Amino acid sequence: MKVLRNKIRARSPLPRLLCNLGKNRDGAAALEFAIVGPALIGLILAILYTALIFLAQQMLETAALASARLFLTGSAQTIKMANGQLGMSANDLKNAICNGTTGTDSSGHAITIAPLLPPMLSCSRLTVNVSTASSYNVTSTAAPTFTYNSAGVITSTNTGYNTQSGGDGQSQILVLQLIYLWPTGTGPLGLNLTNQPNGNRMLVATSVSTTEAYSCNSGQTSC
Repeated sequence: MKVLRNKIRARSPLPRLLCNLGKNRDGAAALEFAIVGPALIGLILAILYTALIFLAQQMLETAALASARLFLTGSAQTIKMANGQLGMSANDLKNAICNGTTGTDSSGHAITIAPLLPPMLSCSRLTVNVSTASSYNVTSTAAPTFTYNSAGVITSTNTGYNTQSGGDGQSQILVLQLIYLWPTGTGPLGLNLTNQPNGNRMLVATSVSTTEAYSCNSGQTSC
């Protein structure tokens, strides 16, 4: 009986199959990727998610520096717009940043301002804040606080437009802020960099400068 069992076991393919299966490495790479792949893809997407925010911030900083130069040289305060208005209003400045504008300077020379906001950023999400400061301090550069209603709609941006306090604008400290609501939502792996309602992140670019000597345009009593 024992001899018969040994003969049956010797003819059975099961031991040999198990032995071959243990040595077979086919499909190991696919199995390993199935385990590690989702986490790797999620990590790559998280890096891209964060990189886009940094890219948008850098573009906004560049636009803020170029916009502040309009005040630094007195162009924004003294330009004669195409409609005859002297000096840029808040809407004129935002339009110049988004779309560019033309006019004449205090000497009567034609000037052209190219669009300053990169195409990747939308003008509808941009808010411009301009104020004066008595000195260079941190308080003057604090980011504004947007106010929302229960539906997540902005009711107040707590921003303004003030370029000078009287007389000419020479040696005036001006603070220009470009505020942008970047649509970001929740990223992969639970990454969440939103700080405003509706899945937005507030990006703020601030430029502080002291205006140079410039002359008011003809007909301006203060600039």
